[in-house]
Amino acid sequence: MYDLAFIYSDIFKKHAMDRAHPESPLRLDEIMKAVNEIQSEKKYNIATLLPEIIDEEYLLSVHVTDYIDKIRAISKGGGGMITIDTTLNEHTFFIAKYAAGATKQAAQLVDENKARKSFAVVRPPGHHAESTSAGGFCYFNNIAIAAEWLVQYKGYNKVAIIDIDHHFGNGTSHIFYHRKDVFYLSIHAHPRYSYPGSGYSNEIGVVDAKGYNVNVTLLPGINGYDWLHSLKFSLNIVKQYQPEIILVSVGFDSLAGDPVGIMNVEPNAFYGAGFLLNQFAEEICEGKIVCTLEGGYKRDQLKAVSKKFILGLLGNKPDFIHQLERSKVTEHTAKMLNQVKREHQNYWRF
Repeated sequence: MYDLAFIYSDIFKKHAMDRAHPESPLRLDEIMKAVNEIQSEKKYNIATLLPEIIDEEYLLSVHVTDYIDKIRAISKGGGGMITIDTTLNEHTFFIAKYAAGATKQAAQLVDENKARKSFAVVRPPGHHAESTSAGGFCYFNNIAIAAEWLVQYKGYNKVAIIDIDHHFGNGTSHIFYHRKDVFYLSIHAHPRYSYPGSGYSNEIGVVDAKGYNVNVTLLPGINGYDWLHSLKFSLNIVKQYQPEIILVSVGFDSLAGDPVGIMNVEPNAFYGAGFLLNQFAEEICEGKIVCTLEGGYKRDQLKAVSKKFILGLLGNKPDFIHQLERSKVTEHTAKMLNQVKREHQNYWRF
């Protein structure tokens, strides 16, 4: 069994928007440099596997037929614009199917005990893709497709999605907003100041699924200590759900200086996030974690920050965690966490 399996191919770089677009193919080069460095140290049993293209049957479990046909037609026609920041080229439909396939493949590797953990290093990202629409650089919702596959085809009753991208994953949230078999937790920049303008703490799910959608909103300029305090707070809620497997939307765009972010999170905080997620999964679901790449656009730091996150995911405990244990959450962030408590007091213990 692999300690960690990565799913990657240079084919993901064929999808491209304009040269100045932050969601650049070059992002993947930096992340894979980190993967290759860790792999070369031969300390862990790590594999990098080629992606499989998704069967459209699985796309249809999340997206409607008309929408899939629309993406296919625009791409086949040479590309075009869906939103001002979400465009397609002639390869986008094909590559987006590979991104969805790689994420489902990552889930399958963990489900079949071929890997303890997995990470689909893909683009385009997916968590802003709704059932019927694209947006925020996303076309098909990779993590939602993997979660739905686990429920429909593998019999899971409790799948947790933890979204640590800077931006609220509106697509993922809305797809499962009425469901109890998929729990969605997102820690993101406050929607008053950041795309997509939704993801407030009072968006908690509907009918019987109230409480199964948790949004932790954070203010501009937040540092890594408050970010990780928020993650620890959130994991206490997920623990009560008792998931059978954990899926993680990994975004590095909360990093200080990210061109589309408004947070001030230090690189070492991502080391801490990887460690906390690993520690939590070991306690709750036999270490089963499936990651897929979402955002992260500060290319000059992507290699370093992704390496730190991966090392944490492999169980290494950074000094940042020791420092976190001695720190206190700031007043501003405490108020944000109290909002979550008020909205969810009837559903979870605090």
